[in-house]
Amino acid sequence: MIALIVRRLLGLVLTLVLVSLLVFTVMSVLSGDPAAIMLGTSARPDTLAALRQELGLDQPAVLRYLAWLGGMLRGNLGTSITYGVPVAELIAARLLVTLPLAVLSIAMALLLALPLGIAAGARRDKPVDYGAMAFAQAAMSLPNFWIGLILILVFSTWLGWLPAGGFPGWQAGVTPAFGALVLPALALALPQAGVLARVARTAVVELSGDDFIRAARAKGLPPRLILWRHIVPNTVVPIITIIGLQFTFLIAGAVLVENVFSLPGLGRLAFQAVAQRDIVVLQSVVLLLAALVIVVNFVVDLCYLLLDPRMRDRR
Repeated sequence: MIALIVRRLLGLVLTLVLVSLLVFTVMSVLSGDPAAIMLGTSARPDTLAALRQELGLDQPAVLRYLAWLGGMLRGNLGTSITYGVPVAELIAARLLVTLPLAVLSIAMALLLALPLGIAAGARRDKPVDYGAMAFAQAAMSLPNFWIGLILILVFSTWLGWLPAGGFPGWQAGVTPAFGALVLPALALALPQAGVLARVARTAVVELSGDDFIRAARAKGLPPRLILWRHIVPNTVVPIITIIGLQFTFLIAGAVLVENVFSLPGLGRLAFQAVAQRDIVVLQSVVLLLAALVIVVNFVVDLCYLLLDPRMRDRR
């Protein structure tokens, strides 16, 4: 098991290095000249040359990549072209919004999906099953930003229960900050809940036909006991696997949802960096988001191995 974890860690490090190289290459090709962006098109050539030298842009691409990679390892992500402050400070402030938003949305998705999926699987081809799967299909079909707009219309404009956007900051108190995250988290959670509900239903239906479940029924165990003691615990592995896969879509959806709700998170920071052509911020945010996805999938893979010992022998 230890050797397997070490191999996974080495693969994780190699993947992160390859992703950083890809991000640096793409950004270098598409972003243009950061010095010209900072000084404008009317800047004198000698001024541009001096700024390029100060920023290290006159160095070969390999040296610039190694300098950027070394800076990241030391926590130095450079200085934002637009804001003139260290990128690490910008990202740290935005993480205080994006990470709680992601955790809250995953929790909401599980709270919605598991009861629906389990009820649908336990009552296959019944009205509960049809209703749950109709909800799941509708939730999967709707884009996050459209769900966000509908939630704002209903819960903010009509009912006035929750704020329509903005973030007061955690210093304003847990309740106001949490209230500002409820609607965007729900907008992110609904499509994920649709996927998880279908997975949970499929797992319950498949497990219901396994030999150990038939043996439990033959012993005369009550159906409710069979469901909650033998079937539901065995649905954890496929659900955890899907959560890891869906985290990528969660991060992508956060970019749109944070802009819809005007949340100062990583997604909004990335969107602003694209609009302002702030290459220093953009490449750091993109790499961080990619790293989050890779690390979450690594953790899910480890959980999968721990929960299902049979997979250790196959890997």
